[in-house]
Amino acid sequence: MMYFNFGKDERGVATLLFDTPEKPVNVLCFDALYELEQQIKEMQNDSSINMLFIESAKETVFIAGADIKEIKAFKDAHETIEKLSHGQEIFNSLEKLPFPTVAVIDGACLGGGLELAMACDYRLATNDEHTRLGLVEVSLGIIPGLGGTQRLPKLVGFTKAIELITASKRLKADKALKLGLVDASVPSGYLDFKKEEFTKEILAGTLEKRVAKTRQGIKWYETFAPFKVLIANMARTRVKQKTAGHYPAPLRAIDVLEKTLYMPLEEGLKVEIEVFEPLATSAISKNLIELFFTSETLKKETFSRANPRDIESATVMGVGTMGSGIAWALANRDIPVRLGARTMQSIAKALSKMMKSFGRIKRRGRLNEREIGLKMDRVTYTTDMTGLGSSDIVIEAVSEDTSVKNTIYRMLEERVSENTIIATNTSSLSITNLVKGTVHPERFIGMHFFNPVSQMPLVEVIAGEKTSAKTIATVVGLAKRLGKTPIKVSECAGFLVNRTLLPYLNEAAKMFEEGESIERIDKVLTGFGMPMGPFTLADEVGIDIGVKVSDILFEAYGERMTPALLLSEMTEKNWLGKKTGRGFYVHKGREKKVHDAMKRLQKQSTLLDEKIILDRAILIMINEAARCLEEKVIANARYLDMAMVMGTGFPAFRGGLLRYADSEGLLSIVKGLKSLEKNYGSRFAPAKLLLEMVEKNKTFYGGV
Repeated sequence: MMYFNFGKDERGVATLLFDTPEKPVNVLCFDALYELEQQIKEMQNDSSINMLFIESAKETVFIAGADIKEIKAFKDAHETIEKLSHGQEIFNSLEKLPFPTVAVIDGACLGGGLELAMACDYRLATNDEHTRLGLVEVSLGIIPGLGGTQRLPKLVGFTKAIELITASKRLKADKALKLGLVDASVPSGYLDFKKEEFTKEILAGTLEKRVAKTRQGIKWYETFAPFKVLIANMARTRVKQKTAGHYPAPLRAIDVLEKTLYMPLEEGLKVEIEVFEPLATSAISKNLIELFFTSETLKKETFSRANPRDIESATVMGVGTMGSGIAWALANRDIPVRLGARTMQSIAKALSKMMKSFGRIKRRGRLNEREIGLKMDRVTYTTDMTGLGSSDIVIEAVSEDTSVKNTIYRMLEERVSENTIIATNTSSLSITNLVKGTVHPERFIGMHFFNPVSQMPLVEVIAGEKTSAKTIATVVGLAKRLGKTPIKVSECAGFLVNRTLLPYLNEAAKMFEEGESIERIDKVLTGFGMPMGPFTLADEVGIDIGVKVSDILFEAYGERMTPALLLSEMTEKNWLGKKTGRGFYVHKGREKKVHDAMKRLQKQSTLLDEKIILDRAILIMINEAARCLEEKVIANARYLDMAMVMGTGFPAFRGGLLRYADSEGLLSIVKGLKSLEKNYGSRFAPAKLLLEMVEKNKTFYGGV
């Protein structure tokens, strides 16, 4: 046996220890499942077994889920159904063992891992931070396929099962206990004592009644068909509002849960597989799984061979929207942070913004008042740049003005230690040029967060010509500690995300100048899957900021980045977007309507074909992304796609910008660009890399 080690004591208490050889985590590959099946067959015939614990030999992991590589490999419907049916049978046989079974969960228990645990009679979990339980399959474009849709409602109720599955929620053990998903939640250090307590009660036959009280199961109102239909329809509405219907898995999960709620297990499992199979073989699932693998690779990526420094304290200079967001991210991870600003009024506003961010977390039940107080107690401030000597890193987040930044750097170098890292949150300026004349350019680096910092997971890490490997390693490590995904990009105007996104926003503005409507352009691109239309996004970012970045890109890249004329006119009129109440839209609170006065900035009236709107906006991004790869701004197409998904909201179900290009066919992309070049100008001239790839019949994901 490779995956499971069996043991039994003199009381007939058996233990099945899951220990995947030469791997840091346990995943349920089919080989492991088939071995589990053999173990179950042997235990079925062993009359000396009185109870069974199923445990993991891995620290901080029970079972991380099914083997996603095997799910990714599903292509044939018959094979998919056959393998999943077999897996369901194995869990059914576990459930039918003639003695009580207990899953001991100390660490991640996700997907197939939780499905295995639910096939046991009891679940004992640790309430340590590393323990999380959830059916997270819809995040990969599929639904639970090993009985999760059938067993979860019986434990937590129909309504809660829908919520947990469709949102891919990962529960802490205490919350899981409250819902009835687990039967006990204890600290790791108390686990052995709790196991012994369970053992004595199970052997004495006294545990069942006590545990049954903690299980909510299907509520009385869920037994009435009209209520079941109402609950399911409300859930569908919420999912469609959140996903615009682009992600079929959560909707299909609701269908299965609704249809099978009162079915016998065997019939419900058949429905589960019928729905699972087409999802598992769909392009959407393959795209989401590819992004998952890229995400896992980035978690291990250091971008430097140097050993990072520990960051024990930080300073944020400039406490506007970005600075206060960065300060909150530091405080939220219990890193003492000092705020630096010119006035106490600015400091007060920043502290208020930080408290609002903590308030949102409090309302979700993730932090209490005392915990928030402890985090905010670590926040200090200065208006004269004093008290910075002990900071391990200073993150500068002032306006995009080179002279202002240079002045701050000179002042900082007089006040911080030689080892203090100085990072800039610039979104487009050259790191090397910013630090000319500094004494220690090796400790300067770009650390570009995205707005809103509390929600956006990406951080672009940009090294200047003299930035040291240790500085890179330290900033990458800090970004991960903040819960972000750092991606190193080479120094160039606009870096990666803004350089690729600005042509998209600019092209939308040019289509409007030509006479197309704001509403229609936004509608076409949200229909494609973008989280918001280009004009909505421009208003959120601020037209003045867009103009600044556009000017920088135009200076660096020339004609293909020529800004739309109307952007400067909007700036002159103070139509800066949401912050001034007027931009492409008129904003009142959360409501917005098209700004009718914008029509005066149009040169003519026209109606473009929807495909033309889509191609002009998306192909120009693909073209610039190809140039970024060609110039080695980023290491590979996968990292680029992850940056665009995380930094711009490019639709994950399409797999990212360049995976979408592959799916459309690069020959088709090049033909589209050439047609647009002929009709709209040289900015659409296909990148050299695209032409070479078409000539050699290569793809971004097949190797360049």
